[in-house]
Amino acid sequence: MTPQNEQHKRGLCFDAWYMWLLLTYAIGFKQNDLQRLSFANTFPTGKVGWTLGYMINQTNYIPAEFREQKINRSNFISWFSSSLAIAIITLIFLLLTCYICCRKRSTIVSRSKDGYIKPIEQANV
Repeated sequence: MTPQNEQHKRGLCFDAWYMWLLLTYAIGFKQNDLQRLSFANTFPTGKVGWTLGYMINQTNYIPAEFREQKINRSNFISWFSSSLAIAIITLIFLLLTCYICCRKRSTIVSRSKDGYIKPIEQANV
């Protein structure tokens, strides 16, 4: 061991010891499992770096999404009938408004002596 390698070897020893502790005590690998363990720097879709590893690790901390229950039949029928009633009321209101508007227009028009329809001129206010 040369003095130039001393610091580097200490770092490698620490890293190896740290990884062994994480794998055995934190994750729960057994001694037989460690012999089959291998590390990869590449993946079929590309290179695996620390950013991808961090991102994959952080996905474990994302809370599961709350999925609402599907609407049951009675709720569906009540919502559908309410929506249909509102649509019918809106259609009736629209038809009445058109009828009233057309009726007002017809009262503005008057017939001349020869039977032609001419608009009544309104005074400018």
